[in-house]
Amino acid sequence: MLLDKLRAYSKTFARARYDEVPDLLRLLLKRPAILMGIGTYETALLVSSKVNNRLKVLATIKTSSLVGCPF
Repeated sequence: MLLDKLRAYSKTFARARYDEVPDLLRLLLKRPAILMGIGTYETALLVSSKVNNRLKVLATIKTSSLVGCPF
């Protein structure tokens, strides 16, 4: 039941923000365990306060340059 609510919320949020459901979200909705893991990880990153926000942004930029993908 919680998983169904999460799926519905994700689809609604994506459609409101992007006018359609992105491919990545569509794939993650088929693998709920991975979706919940990523959601937990991202939430933990957002609420963690042990690392300075400027350092988090710098790490994101460095990672994107190493991977070759703009975030």
